[in-house]
Amino acid sequence: MKAILARSSGGFGLCEVAPPSIGPGEILVEMRACGLCGTDLAKLSQPKNSSGVILGHELAGVVRHVGPGITKFAPGDRVTAAHHVPCGACWACRHGNESMCPQFKATNIDPCGFAELIRIPRLHVEQVTIPVPDEMPFEVASFTEPLACAVRAVERSQVLPGDRIAVVGGGGMGLLIAQTVAAREAVPILLDISEARLALARTLQLTATINPAREDVSRRVAELTDGGGLDGAILTVVSEKILVQMQQVLRPGGRINIFAGPTDGPRLAVDLADLFYRELAIFSTYSSTPATLAKAFELLARNRVRVEPLISHRLPLDAFHEGVELQRTGMATKVIFHP
Repeated sequence: MKAILARSSGGFGLCEVAPPSIGPGEILVEMRACGLCGTDLAKLSQPKNSSGVILGHELAGVVRHVGPGITKFAPGDRVTAAHHVPCGACWACRHGNESMCPQFKATNIDPCGFAELIRIPRLHVEQVTIPVPDEMPFEVASFTEPLACAVRAVERSQVLPGDRIAVVGGGGMGLLIAQTVAAREAVPILLDISEARLALARTLQLTATINPAREDVSRRVAELTDGGGLDGAILTVVSEKILVQMQQVLRPGGRINIFAGPTDGPRLAVDLADLFYRELAIFSTYSSTPATLAKAFELLARNRVRVEPLISHRLPLDAFHEGVELQRTGMATKVIFHP
C-alpha cells in the first residue's frame, strides 16, 4: 500500500509498504480523506529530524477489518479518529492540560494518516474514534480533529455569549476558531492582511474583519467594541508586533491565547506592568482532547461550523509534495488528500 513516511536518508516521501496488521481491540481503516495540518508543515520543515515522525492526523475512512473483541465497529462502518489519547488520570489530565499528558504524545495511529490503510490502536478505538453518518462527507468528517483543537482553544479562552474575540490569522485554523467563537454566540473579529482570506471569511458569515495592512487596528477595534476593547484574542499567527498590538486593545481582564509558535523567534517582549495592573492573561492551547473531539463532531453534524468552503485543493497521495508547497506558500487554505 502507499504511505507518506520518513525516509532513512531524511525527509518524507511516498513509500510502498505492507499493510499494518491489527490485534485485539484494534481496527483497520481505509483512508478516504486526510487533511494537511500546520503541524505537518512544521515537521516537514525539519527533514533532518524526520526519523520516527508520523504525519497526518486529520483522517476519515471506512473500517475494513476489526480485531478480536471489537463490538463497537464492523467492516463497512464510516469513522473518523484522532491520533493521540490522554490517560485521563495524571496531573496534566486532572488539571485540564490533557495534551501535556505523557501518554498523549506516546500514542499514535499506524503508520500515519497519509496512508491507504491505517491501524487504529485499542485506546484510540475506545476513546477517540467516532462513527460517521452516511450523510456526512468524508472530507467534512476529516475536520473533526482540527475543529476539536479550535473548540479547546475557545473553551480555554473562557469565551461567553456576547464577548468580542479577535482571531488573528484567516487561514484554515483561524476560520475554524472564528466560527467556533460564533457558535458560542460570541462575536469573532478576524484579522488578516489577505483580502482574499477576509472575503472567504465573510462568505462564512464572519462579517467583522480587519486588514492590519490597510486599517488602523486600534480604531477599528474601538468601533467594533463600542470603545470597550477586546474581551479576548486567539492568535493563530504570533509575532512580537501582533502580541504588543493585541495587548494594547484588550479590555482590563482580557485574555490572549497563543495558538501557534512565534514567527520571529521564541522570545517576545511583554509589558508585564500592564499585564499586572490590568489583570490580563497570556496563555496557550495545544491540540485537542476526547471531550472536544465529541463537541467538534457535533458542530459539524449540526452544520454549526462550515468546513467545505475551506477546502481549496483535493489531491492524491502521489501529489503530496505539491499539496505541501501549495499550503506552505499560502496558495491553499486547506489541502485534503485522497488515496
